[in-house]
Amino acid sequence: MKFILAKEYLYWWPIKIELPDPANPGKWKTMSYTHQFAGVDEDAAIALGKEIEALPTQEERKTREHDLLIQATRGWRDVIDEDGNEVEYSEEVFRQALQQTWYRVALYSAYANSLASPAARKGN
Repeated sequence: MKFILAKEYLYWWPIKIELPDPANPGKWKTMSYTHQFAGVDEDAAIALGKEIEALPTQEERKTREHDLLIQATRGWRDVIDEDGNEVEYSEEVFRQALQQTWYRVALYSAYANSLASPAARKGN
C-alpha cells in the first residue's frame, strides 16, 4: 500500500478500560469502545507543551494538561450512558470522562500504542 500524505490523518483505535466490577468485589471488568484520533503535527505538539509549561501557576497548567489529547481527538463510537443511550462526542463530555482515572489511564495507554507499531517499538 502506498503512503498517503494527508492534510489530516484520521484513524480509529480500540480503547479497553479496566475498572473495578461493582457486582464482584476484588474483581475487574473490561469495557471498550472505539476512539477516533487525528495525527498531530510534531511542531504543534511541542509548541503546545511549551505554551502550557510557560503558564504562571500550577492550577493553570493543570487545566490544560490534557490539551494534546483533546487536540488529537475527533470522536468516538460505542459509548453509552447508564440507560444504554448513545453518548455523542463533545469536548465537554470528553473532558468530563478524562476525570475518571480508569478511563484516563486506558486512553493515554491506547494513544501511546497508536503512535508506534509493535515493530517500531522493538526498533525494527
